[in-house]
Amino acid sequence: MGIFEAANREFESSESGSDITDTPDELPMQNGEGMFPGDPASGLKTGLGNCVLPAAQGENKRTNACPDSSKAEEAAQIIQHFMEEFHMDLLTVTQAFLKNSGEVEATSYYLHAGQRLDGYPVWSREDDLELQKDDEDVRSKLIAKFGAENVARRVAFRKS
Repeated sequence: MGIFEAANREFESSESGSDITDTPDELPMQNGEGMFPGDPASGLKTGLGNCVLPAAQGENKRTNACPDSSKAEEAAQIIQHFMEEFHMDLLTVTQAFLKNSGEVEATSYYLHAGQRLDGYPVWSREDDLELQKDDEDVRSKLIAKFGAENVARRVAFRKS
């Protein structure tokens, strides 16, 4: 799964000196407007449901270095589906998952609309660095920016 490491390295090395996140203009466009036709969750109606990539499932802690092959296969199928649906390369889709904590529904909507379904911004490398600090003021700012539930999900995602 070398592509995940490559996408993570690129995500970590992206330099954005501010809190500005990707906009629809920065995403590859299908119809020239930055939006995709149809229902934003249409890709999820093909059997993906409310899946989360295996790496984002905090309750499924790995006991060894090798991920369960069925979960890895499912993750690969979801990524392949998004690559085909959105006409994007593997790196772009993988980075979208990283920015959305591995959440399939949030990533699908993000790829459609350029923003998260819940209205919160996507995670940046700078946000992750702030999250690693053991400072209540910083944590409070992140909670104000992303919501308590999203911060908890991100912590679990980063640990997995």
